[in-house]
Amino acid sequence: MTRIAWILLPLALVACNSEDVGHLRNDTQQLAQHAGQALDSASVAGKVYTALSLRKGVDVKGLHVEAKEATVTISGHVGSEEEKSKVIETANDVVGVDTVVDKIQIAQDQG
Repeated sequence: MTRIAWILLPLALVACNSEDVGHLRNDTQQLAQHAGQALDSASVAGKVYTALSLRKGVDVKGLHVEAKEATVTISGHVGSEEEKSKVIETANDVVGVDTVVDKIQIAQDQG
């Protein structure tokens, strides 16, 4: 549990009956678990974005990376099929990524 949960839980328990205490304890544990999962997902997305930023031939300006646990979704636009392949390959190589969902589009030249 987080520090805040340990501080707030005793304060909430003072005015509660035993049934309420059980509900509060469960809710606090679920909140801490969800917060941990959100941090893990953000960490995976950050690792993928960093790896893409360092990869030659990949322009991250048009890309958006999201993660839910070990599944990463990449959306946006790239300039070529070759760049798209590099993006997918790089994301798959990041530690902590099990699945890459490809929502990348190839930008059409406007000129």
